[in-house]
Amino acid sequence: MIRPGIFFRGMAMGAADVVPGVSGGTLALITGIYEELIDTLGGITPRLLGVWRREGFVAAWQQANLTFLVTLLAGIFSSIALLARLITWLLETHPIPVWAFFSGLILASIFLVLLPLQKRGLAQGLAFVAGALIAVMIALAPGLSGGAGALVFFLSGMLAICAMILPGISGSFILLLLGMYEPVLEAVKGAQLPLLLAFLSGCAIGLLSFVHILKWTLHHYHDTMMALLAGFMAGSLVKLWPWRVSSGNGLQDQWFGPAQYSAFTGESAQTLFALGAAVVAIALVWLLHWLAPVHNGAMVTRKDV
Repeated sequence: MIRPGIFFRGMAMGAADVVPGVSGGTLALITGIYEELIDTLGGITPRLLGVWRREGFVAAWQQANLTFLVTLLAGIFSSIALLARLITWLLETHPIPVWAFFSGLILASIFLVLLPLQKRGLAQGLAFVAGALIAVMIALAPGLSGGAGALVFFLSGMLAICAMILPGISGSFILLLLGMYEPVLEAVKGAQLPLLLAFLSGCAIGLLSFVHILKWTLHHYHDTMMALLAGFMAGSLVKLWPWRVSSGNGLQDQWFGPAQYSAFTGESAQTLFALGAAVVAIALVWLLHWLAPVHNGAMVTRKDV
């Protein structure tokens, strides 16, 4: 059964993935499809070929939940094609309200992720703190110098896609840290097919490998894993702070309050505009939560610790 809302959730993920510092996985978690996405990707195994032979293509398609996955991917790619330039323009011309909007999205989502947890003990608290610290260390890490060979593109794709499906850790930012953000963009612009195929192959292998770990942990340690993911989101707020000044490579930042930002840069802090954008984002998250609460029937079995 086709679910039109999945397409628009995919568009939200695609829009987020083109922004260094924002994770498409975060948008999947916000919009209530994260666990279904992980379950679907984790279900793509060679066993589906046996289902195809015994019961036919339709049965294999349904068991793999491919209508959901194809619809979501269509939304992601449509968003990248249609909205990437708009988001890039907004970040160049109105960065403060844009980052404030993303911060509001994530801040509200942290509470919504933690709210339904049945267990909130020491394990969940430590997982949240660990996730936040990991995300902060990634956000503050210095960039590296990437190479331009096919192997480097392949390995970069593996690492970036693993980060991309983790809420709070941006795949595009991982490419920045590896020094591969601009080489990948240049490969796309120049239609360098061998390098792009190496990158996409790394993405595919990394995704199908890493997603099984995520699926297993969500099934067996659901609340602890969700607390870890919420920690990732909390730590990512360091990179999304609206009043910051980046160095030339966009990785080394200085953080300011609104007044200090104006004094340092000589530009308006747009404080009211930023607060308004954050409030709109928080209201949007709660509206999405109210209209489409999370239903993860596939995750009913929990063996949390």
